[in-house]
Amino acid sequence: MTEAIRRFGIGGVALVTGAVLAWALVLIVVPHLMLIDYALHASPGAIARGAPEGWTFHSFLPLFDPNDTLLRSTLARTLVTSGTITVLALIVCYPIAYYLAKVATRGWLSLLMLALLVPFWVNEVLRAYAWRSLLSRNGFVNEAAGAVGLGPFEFFNWQMPVLDANTALFIGLVYAYVLFMVFPIFNAIESLDRNQIEAARDLGASWATIHWRIVIPHAKPGIASGCIVTFMLVAGSFIVPVLLGGRSSFWFTQAIESQFSVLNWNGGSAYALVLELICLFFVILMMRVFRVTLRDITRS
Repeated sequence: MTEAIRRFGIGGVALVTGAVLAWALVLIVVPHLMLIDYALHASPGAIARGAPEGWTFHSFLPLFDPNDTLLRSTLARTLVTSGTITVLALIVCYPIAYYLAKVATRGWLSLLMLALLVPFWVNEVLRAYAWRSLLSRNGFVNEAAGAVGLGPFEFFNWQMPVLDANTALFIGLVYAYVLFMVFPIFNAIESLDRNQIEAARDLGASWATIHWRIVIPHAKPGIASGCIVTFMLVAGSFIVPVLLGGRSSFWFTQAIESQFSVLNWNGGSAYALVLELICLFFVILMMRVFRVTLRDITRS
C-alpha cells in the first residue's frame, strides 16, 4: 500500500479502491442480497394459494418434495456430469499446460497460445453451433469417418448412463472451458525450476515419478484453481447444454431458467442459490483435497 501511495498518490489509490468497491457493491453484493431476498420469499401466486408471507423456505420445497424427484435427479445428474467433465478437462489440459510451460520454445509458445486464444474470440453460442454442425449425423466428422469406412457416430442420441450428457455435450463443454483449466496450470508449472526436473531425471526417475512427485505437487494451486473455475462454469452453463445436450438432456440451469421464464423469480432465485451454495462447497472441498489456501489459488 505504501508503494502504491508513493507511485500514484493518495488520490490515485483512493480512486482505484473506490472503483473496485463500487464494482463489487453494484455487481456482486447487491445482486446477491436481492437473490437471497427473492429466494426466502414465496411467489405472489404461492401466497395467494396459502403460502406464508415474509421470510420462508417455501420456494425451496420443490427440491425436497418426495412425490417429485425430477428436480432433485436433474440437480444430481448435473453435478455428477459437471464433476466428470472437470476431471476429463484436467486429463486433457494437464499435458497441454506442461508442454506449453516446459517443452515448447518461445516461438512455438507464442503460436500455440495464439492457437488456443483465437477460437475464443468467437461468441460461445457460435462455437456451440459450430460443434453442433461438426458432430451432426451428416456433419464433417461423420463424413470423414464414412470416407474411411467408419461411422456414422451418434454423438447426440447416444446417452451416457447416469450422466445427464451425451458425447457431443462432453466434447462441447470440455472445449468451451479449456482455457480456464489450461492457464492456471500453465502459470503454476511455469514457475517450477527446470533444474528440479533435470535432477530427478539424472537420478533415474521415470516421467511418471517426476510428474507425481515434483510437477503435480508444485502445480497444486493451479490444478485446484482450474478445477474450481471449470466446475462452476460447467455447472452454470446454459447455452451449450441447450444446443448440444440432445432431446433427453436437461441441465439444472434450464430448470432455473424455466422458473424465471414464467416470472417465478422466487423459485428461480431459490434454485440458483442452491446451485451457488453447492459450488461454494466445491471450492472448499478442492482447497481441502489439494491442501491449498485461497491466497494460493488466487496467485495461480
